This record gives sequence, structure tokens and C-alpha cells, in this order.
Amino acid sequence: MKPFKRLLVMILLRLCLGAVFIYAGIHKILYPVKFKDVIERYDILPYWLVNIMAVTVPWFEFWIGILVITGIFVRSCAVMQSGLLLSFIIAIGLNILRGLNFYCGCFENDNLSGGMNYRHIFLNVILLAMTGILFLLERRRFSHRFFRGKTFYEKN
Repeated sequence: MKPFKRLLVMILLRLCLGAVFIYAGIHKILYPVKFKDVIERYDILPYWLVNIMAVTVPWFEFWIGILVITGIFVRSCAVMQSGLLLSFIIAIGLNILRGLNFYCGCFENDNLSGGMNYRHIFLNVILLAMTGILFLLERRRFSHRFFRGKTFYEKN
């Protein structure tokens, strides 16, 4: 892939993934009690872990989104995003298998990706693929440096 096209793809992926994670995190940060209730409905985690997850996951999503957009530790953030997306896929899949259908708590309101359905899993799989592509394309620790034809790890 040519350097300019590669840079363009990386920037688009970073903006898209960062925006999705920031948007998802902000609503949960503003309404932590509502998010805690949603986590309880999943009936996957022990009770003592529900409050911890309700407080930490939204901030984790928010800061991962900020770091991805700004280009700081993009590969590490892509790995963390992949882990979060895999856990979301598993949690939603388990509830589909159980026959439960409720608001998943991922975004602000109940929309295309707001319920327990296969479309939501498909959206998460697409986002997971995007994080994988970003991980493979990004080779430097700090992406905000201009692309000079060589990667961070190559010698001059």
C-alpha cells in the first residue's frame, strides 16, 4: 500500500473507532446508575463486580477513543478495543441464546444497535475487523508524527 493511502486509511479508521468509543462512553458516564442497571440485567457478572464495571468501563471507552483519535499508543488501544468488542459480542450472544431482549446499554438510545439482536453483533464484528486492520497498519508508538516513508521500527 502506498504511504499516502496507508496514512489516509489509518486516519479514517482512527477517527471512526475513536468517535464510536467516545460516543458510547459519554452517555454511560453521564448516567452511571442506568448503565449499572443494564449490566445487572445481563446476569453475567457477580454482584460485587457490577458497580466496578459500571464506573470503570465508560471511562475506559472514553479515554481509549481519545487516545486513538489523537494517535497516542494506537496499537495498544486497538488491542484494548478488540478486547472490549469481543466481550460485548460474547455478552450479547449469550443473552440472545437465553432468549432475553432488552436495551444493551451500548449507545444513548435504543436504535439499530441498541437491542439484543444479530445486527448488533454484526456491527461489533465490523468494528472488531476495523481494530484489527488498524493494528496491522499502525507501526509507530505515536501516530501524530508525519509519515516519512519509514516506520518507527526501521533504521535510517
